[in-house]
Amino acid sequence: MQFKCPHCESILASDDVTIGMDIKCPECKRNFVVEPYVRTPKLTVISSPSSNDHKNGEFVDVIHEKVISYFGIEKLKGFSLKELFSEAFSKHSREEVEESFSMGTKKSTPDILEIDASWPKPWLFMRMLIASLVLYFLFWVGYNSFQNPNLIPGWILIGSFAVPISVLVLFIEMNIRRNVSIYMIARLVFLGGILSLLFSLLSSNFFDNGWWGASSAGPIEETGKVLAMLAVARSAQYRYKLNGLLIGASVGVGFAAFETAGYALRFLALDGIDTMEEVLIMRGFLSPLAHIVWSAIAGFAMWRTIKGRNFHWRMLVDVDFIRLLLIPVILHMLWNTPISLPFFAKEIILGVISWFICFSLIQEGIREIQIEQEEERIRRGVAEKNEIGE
Repeated sequence: MQFKCPHCESILASDDVTIGMDIKCPECKRNFVVEPYVRTPKLTVISSPSSNDHKNGEFVDVIHEKVISYFGIEKLKGFSLKELFSEAFSKHSREEVEESFSMGTKKSTPDILEIDASWPKPWLFMRMLIASLVLYFLFWVGYNSFQNPNLIPGWILIGSFAVPISVLVLFIEMNIRRNVSIYMIARLVFLGGILSLLFSLLSSNFFDNGWWGASSAGPIEETGKVLAMLAVARSAQYRYKLNGLLIGASVGVGFAAFETAGYALRFLALDGIDTMEEVLIMRGFLSPLAHIVWSAIAGFAMWRTIKGRNFHWRMLVDVDFIRLLLIPVILHMLWNTPISLPFFAKEIILGVISWFICFSLIQEGIREIQIEQEEERIRRGVAEKNEIGE
């Protein structure tokens, strides 16, 4: 039997206590009459939303679900940005760095069951970013110290590629299948980059900007980048959704860097070295929020539609592909609108939306590999049983 001391509120227990007896509490040493102790739940109100608030919350959730499902995007589950970048500043040896770039060949592509199909924890991109910024600083110091114009081309080149290449390394680390080689990535950056620019320039000749002005770059340039991806890397060996994400990001890096170099050279000729420097810094700061992530989404959309099959042009009019492609097109159009907010607020908001969508797509790509791993385990298990039976 359990009972409670009315003085110190200690919960006591005994097998031979009679209700109504006068006993002394062993804890506080005071007498009291035994009464049965009945435990009652103690409830605490954390929040008390009104029925309207509840309905409003449900309404927002429904709208959110409808929007993301329309575009073919999954809802992020159990995702932690802090956990994702928890290794960004960790120490790694030079051998680990070199090993990270060894991938995509028959010998360096890991077996499907050797892959860690959980969320990756990228770190190499941060090393690349720091090294690139150091190189940019050295060119800046060199020019400002010696005023030698021979340093300007290298300054523009490093300034145009420093941040985009670092973001590309992040996408390389996200491609956990590790089946796209550095050679193919380089082809996508340089050949894909120039082809996407040429396709976009060619398309712009057939469209009058009209009332939408600079926003017409959205459909024109995003379509041009998709065509460049297909021209360079439509091989059936790149059949994973995460491959499409990396392929798209690679073309986006080439497009963004070449475009930045062009703007830097133009403003150098028009306004001088100071304006050129401002262009490099501003576009470098904004580059992770724009072309690269937009192209990654477009690449994912294309490769999700291809599904490891041989490409056919009718896939470009697939409804699911067009729906997902609309996201980078719309974001690009909004980016180019004349609306301006202080501290690049518009660009940052659009960039956050882009990366939120991108992380959702990465989650889908990881799950694709998890499913393949499970199927491969079953297949090998059946094959092993058959061998034993024989």
